[in-house]
Parts: sequence; structure tokens; C-alpha cells
Amino acid sequence: MDSKREVVKLQKNVSKWLKQWIVNPTLIRNFRDRPPGLFEAYLAGEDEISLLGSRARKIYFRHLVHYEHAVLNEGSNGYTDLALAVRHAEAYIHFETAFAEFNGGGSVLQNEAVLYFSLAVIAGWKDAASRIGQALIRGLDTSLLDLRHTDRHRAGEIYRHFWFILRLYAQAGGPKFDTSLYSYPPDMSPYATVLDDWLTTDPGKVHDWVCAMADFHVQEARNTAHDEIDEFDAEDVMLFPYEILCWLRLREWAGLENPKRFDHPLMQQPLAQLPAPVPLDVPATPLLDQVIVRFRQEFPDSFIGWVPAQ
Repeated sequence: MDSKREVVKLQKNVSKWLKQWIVNPTLIRNFRDRPPGLFEAYLAGEDEISLLGSRARKIYFRHLVHYEHAVLNEGSNGYTDLALAVRHAEAYIHFETAFAEFNGGGSVLQNEAVLYFSLAVIAGWKDAASRIGQALIRGLDTSLLDLRHTDRHRAGEIYRHFWFILRLYAQAGGPKFDTSLYSYPPDMSPYATVLDDWLTTDPGKVHDWVCAMADFHVQEARNTAHDEIDEFDAEDVMLFPYEILCWLRLREWAGLENPKRFDHPLMQQPLAQLPAPVPLDVPATPLLDQVIVRFRQEFPDSFIGWVPAQ
């Protein structure tokens, strides 16, 4: 694979997709205009509680798209949109966790789940990352992720990077879990080597492992076959190596230095840069906060640790 050629192609395609997404009237209506009104309808008793996660997810996704557009197409940092994306992504996890733990109805896709965790880490929000990470590890055994060994599916074998990020979190101080209890990929390359020595002080190892993971990311972003599931084949993550950035930020939190530059072309484009300085400011989300207050009247054990922006 010619990584440079593939990254150039990805950047062209993703840039075009972002430009088209933010001006599409249907997407503007469905992802910008409707969700706040539906939150207000919930507060008025006119919308279903079970749909709150879906509403939060749409707001999250719009802000993620606008963040990536700002960084890739406008040359700005997009930090406000990134912060709003993380805030609503965490809310989505809490809504779905409450449903999963109290009535068995909530769920989230594996690849999206660790993207939300990674975004909190990338934004420098340690507490939010911890809340999301703990919810995901509990969710291994509930409908949230439902990855216990079963005859019904082998879903846990699909996404190597899901387990990479969840195991990183556990090794970085999160709750420990036994992977033998779950559907798990038979091949964890290129992540297995990193997990064995993720706190290395050798910058050469860090550089080489980042390049190996970047190769895997590009390979899994290429949409090679319609009957295959590729790990990074959605436009919002094709060019966004969040799993690599998550590892690099966790190393920073451990007091370790990372190389300043990586030779892989995926790591030389704007979406591969860690925000700085961090933590990013927590944005005000007054409507979401009102929704959460009402939601907790029905699910009082949900959103533990959530604090409205001051």
C-alpha cells in the first residue's frame, strides 16, 4: 500500500464530504434544527424519554463534523465544536447506560463508544473520560455493548481498536476486566505490541508503533469490499486517527514525552494534531442540563459526576 497516495486520496474525499455535509439542508434540519426542539418537547412532556440518546447523538455528530471542517478546510482549531461534541457524546453514553442498566434497552456501537472516550481524552477532560470509560466497561455485560461470549454473535471480534482503547484505559487506571469472558479478536495486531509496553520511554518505539497503527488505520479506511466491515471506513473517522491520539494523550497524562513528529503521512495532516493547551474549556449547555435534571428524576443513579459548566 502506498500510504502517501492513500492519505492524499482520503484527505480529498473527506474534505469534500465535510464541505457538502455542513450545507446540506436536510442534514441541517435533522442535526441542527430539530434536536433542540425535541429536547424542549421532552421538557414539556411531549417527547419520548427513550429517544433522548438519539437526540444527543445527533447534536454530537454535527459538532464533530464542524470541528473536522474547521481543522481540515478552514485552518482553524474548532475547539468550541470539539468541546460541544464531547459534551453531547458523554450525555449520549449516560442516557444509553441508564436504559441498559435499569431496563435493558440502551445500546451503543463499539466503534462509536471508544470514539467518545477518545474524544474526551483528546480534549484533556480526565473526569469525563473516566466516566465514559467506566460506563463502557460496565456495558460489556449489559445491553450497552453486550460482548459476553454467546452463541448469538461474535461481535467482539470485529473492532480491534475497540479493545485496544478499552484495555489502554484499564491499564491507565480504569477498572480491570478479563478479556477471556468476551468475544475478542483472534488477531490484535498492530495493537498487541503497544499494549505490552504502552508506557515505554523509548521515542523510537513510540514513533514506529504510531506509524504501524497509522498504516492499519489507512488500510481500514479504504472501503475495500461491501461485504466486509472496515474499522475506520466512515467519513468522520477516515482521516481522524483518534485511537492513536488517545494513546499519545494517555502517555502525556502519565508524564511521558512523545515524539514531536511522525513520518507517516496520516500523522502529518491537520486532524492528527492533539489540541493544545488542554483541558479545553467546558462549554455551557443549558438546554441539555435542563433535560438531564428532569431525566434524573426518573433515573436518579444516572449522570453521576456530571457538572454543568460554570
